[in-house]
Amino acid sequence: MDFRFSTEQQAFQAEIRDFILTKFPQELLWSERVSFSDALWPAVLETRKELAEMGWPTMHWPVEYGGQGASHITQAILVEELAYWGMPEAITVDDGPNLIGPTIIRFGSEYLKKTFLPPIASGKTYWCQGYTESGAGSDLAAVRTAAVQDGNHYIINGQKNFISGAARADWIHILANTNPDTARHRNLSYFVVDMRSQGITLRSLDEAQGRSGMLNEVFFDNVRVPVTNLVGERDRGWNVAMNTLILGRAGIENVGLARSLLKDITTYAKDTASNGKSLFHVDMIRNKLAEMAVKIEACRLAAYRVAWLRDKGLNPIYESSMSKLLSSEMWQQFTDVALQVLGHYGPLESDSRYAPLNGRVEEAYMGSILQTIYEGTSEIQRNIIAQRGLGLPRK
Repeated sequence: MDFRFSTEQQAFQAEIRDFILTKFPQELLWSERVSFSDALWPAVLETRKELAEMGWPTMHWPVEYGGQGASHITQAILVEELAYWGMPEAITVDDGPNLIGPTIIRFGSEYLKKTFLPPIASGKTYWCQGYTESGAGSDLAAVRTAAVQDGNHYIINGQKNFISGAARADWIHILANTNPDTARHRNLSYFVVDMRSQGITLRSLDEAQGRSGMLNEVFFDNVRVPVTNLVGERDRGWNVAMNTLILGRAGIENVGLARSLLKDITTYAKDTASNGKSLFHVDMIRNKLAEMAVKIEACRLAAYRVAWLRDKGLNPIYESSMSKLLSSEMWQQFTDVALQVLGHYGPLESDSRYAPLNGRVEEAYMGSILQTIYEGTSEIQRNIIAQRGLGLPRK
């Protein structure tokens, strides 16, 4: 296998880099903590539209649905490069082009495709996903949110917890229980719901790393959803949800973040002296950075292997879990290493004039914890690898 990018892919990578450095609002770079704030959200929306005009976020979609038919490897290059330069997640791993859009393409009716794909492709709608429920933890099938059909509508009642970006979202895609008398996994249906619907209320949740407006509880109180907003078949939503989750588990964004931080931490170590000796020439620090460089490259290859498998028409279920597990745990480990390299300066936040790298390490460390939790905890990923990859029994 040739691990190098093609000439065209290298040119595309350079084009992305040039676009970010010359045309993107520079205040968006490394602004994850405040990217949902009133001050920056307009710039996030405008940037998403500019990217959509380039056709990049949906370039991996089929041409007939507004995409370019590009390879998944090329799309991974885009995500990695955006993350490398510090684009917020609302841009880098945009839920619309990367999760719900491909899900509608695969499972949705012609009505859903005509209604929702064009505004996603043009960057006009922002989506969030609503899976997790109170008391369910990682048991995604323990859905208590109920959807009862009433003529041409479903009436939805229930609660979704820890929903990222809900306060900014135009639409949410959710699992709801449509058949409570049936066995687990055969009682769930998949819906797209307008966040402006009567009966939806939000309650904000604080995050450890202080991201503003990022996390919410979403309450559904007799929310009327048209029958046409059902994605796939009734009571077959579990399969739809599993396929959606697989799309977000490659973890290439963590690789981009780690590659960028490795470069900057290495430069910092070379430029900073302790006891008359450059930090870069301290054996422990050199060894730690070398170890992380190897792990980052291993995670990068794992993520691109997932993209390669998709380009071959395969469904990389356990391979995606492997990549997500490796990259998320690598990122958490690396941010800890970066804190050690910076010493007492590491925990300083961006508003401190003494904070190295504008406080990026502190913010990265706090945010890295989430990477091993959302879209399936590390324990869940290990179960998938064991059962689907190694064929081990559930118990």
